[in-house]
Amino acid sequence: MQILNNIIQSLQLQNSQWILEYRQKCECMAIQLLLTPVTRNSVDLVFDLINSPQFKQERALFKNHPDDINVIIESGGGDADAAYHIAKLLDAHFKGTIKYIVPRFAKSAATLMVCGGNKIVMGETSELGPLDPQILQNDGSYISAKAVESTLELIKRHLSEGKHGLELATILSSRLNPLVLGQYESTLKIAREYQEELLHLRMFSASEDVTKISAKFAIGYTHHSRVIDCKEAKEIFGEDKVEVMQSDSKEWQAVWQISKNNRTIADLIGVLQLINKLNPQTNR
Repeated sequence: MQILNNIIQSLQLQNSQWILEYRQKCECMAIQLLLTPVTRNSVDLVFDLINSPQFKQERALFKNHPDDINVIIESGGGDADAAYHIAKLLDAHFKGTIKYIVPRFAKSAATLMVCGGNKIVMGETSELGPLDPQILQNDGSYISAKAVESTLELIKRHLSEGKHGLELATILSSRLNPLVLGQYESTLKIAREYQEELLHLRMFSASEDVTKISAKFAIGYTHHSRVIDCKEAKEIFGEDKVEVMQSDSKEWQAVWQISKNNRTIADLIGVLQLINKLNPQTNR
């Protein structure tokens, strides 16, 4: 246990050095957000970070661009309300340029979050994803809204297939939480509303552009894990809204190292949580 904790601390220290180097290269404030997943607590973490005395001191060093920030985001998704709130927080605190940097993953709710910036910065490995917010269940786990939608479509299809189909539909229906059924449509609707509002903040003024983009993310894809790479992101948002960073650039190398460390940290934290679950008496 202690060995794993030491490795995590070492990686976090490395990232602290990498983020300092990256700030100097981009000549503005920069932060890293490892959100696995995005939750309501994530809002508290971001708020505490940008309001801490150390952060304010570091921000003041960038006298030429004190109101700009680059946000390195690593997330598989999560709570749409929290993602929206974080984007609004950053928008309120930074009146200059906000860039969301996506080294590897900013899926689902994290895709929603990056719509609140002036630009999305991606590379060859970067992925956005369909707007598919997660619905919190009673046991603390999350379920994809699109997964619920697909299950309902499957039930409808089985109901039209006679007695055998009715049996299959009944089995599928029994596995769906009634509360989740009531939430899934409203969850997709509010996520789309959030995305349109965030796109209006900085990227777009024309409503028709925003409506078209939100429709693409909300209903244009059927697969939760669908990859939206940098090329496709440019096609959706426009050439001037998505910046593609070259893999051999110093900026990308710093961002990529931060991302790799963060993903290792997330994996190690997962191992620690599993150990604690299997043996609650284990000393931390």
